[in-house]
Amino acid sequence: MNSLLHNEMFTGVIAILVHITFPVIVFVIASNMKFNDINREIRRPWLLLKTFIVACIMIPLITAGVVKILDVPLLLGGLLLIASVTAGDPFDVVEAKGKKGNITLSSITMLFLVLVMPFTVPFWLWIFSQWFPLRLSVSPWPLFATVAPLTIAPLLAGIILNELLPSLTKILRPALEWFIKIALGIQILIFIVPAMEAMFTFNIASFAAIFIVTTLSLFAGFYTGGGANRKDRISIATTSALGNLAAIILVAHLSYPKVHVWFTLLAYVVLRWLVFMLWYLFLRVRLHLRGEKLE
Repeated sequence: MNSLLHNEMFTGVIAILVHITFPVIVFVIASNMKFNDINREIRRPWLLLKTFIVACIMIPLITAGVVKILDVPLLLGGLLLIASVTAGDPFDVVEAKGKKGNITLSSITMLFLVLVMPFTVPFWLWIFSQWFPLRLSVSPWPLFATVAPLTIAPLLAGIILNELLPSLTKILRPALEWFIKIALGIQILIFIVPAMEAMFTFNIASFAAIFIVTTLSLFAGFYTGGGANRKDRISIATTSALGNLAAIILVAHLSYPKVHVWFTLLAYVVLRWLVFMLWYLFLRVRLHLRGEKLE
């Protein structure tokens, strides 16, 4: 499998599949919403402000501190730093749905964070390049042009189609859901072995950094959402802890074009997901002991 992943034609086909799958996921989830749902969330701007403070200020500082204190190897450390400033990922809505969060709030915050990304990301990359022996940089327009088609476009397309042709969305949704299952299954089969192999190259500091950064990001999002209900808190938490994969790859490629980051990034994504699941299961057990459940 590794030999195939070094084949340009094979990796090109897989890249296309990945770039199709995640916008389709966003489209399918958005096709259950209407603009009235979006308007309801926009009337709570304080949640957007809290999300911005956590995702665009607190998380980059937390990540920089962890990477510095633990002396994380530069390749993984650089990816963690880039991920910390690129909040606004298609998985925001996926995780909100899977973890019983507020899907509409996650959609709005994803849209908002993608719109501010061209301003915040170059600033933080410049800061990190002063703090660490790294040369991270990206221009605003290429960043937005890479991220927007994977997030904003499918989100708006799903909502608009559901507003104008709800009967069509009911026909499309089951077919697209089957496509998603098959596409994700193929990607898991292809990437799980290289991701596991990359993990074996990590030292203790690498594992600790991923666990600590992901945990603190989730907790910062969850508890900074004070005053909101549990579904809102879950959405803010998952949004804060997720970095946009397309943006991470773009910045890494532009900053270090000769460095292959894909396998290390895959390992990071798998470990981050495991941390997500750990705390999600902890939340479910905690609620169960209190006679409550996630709905």
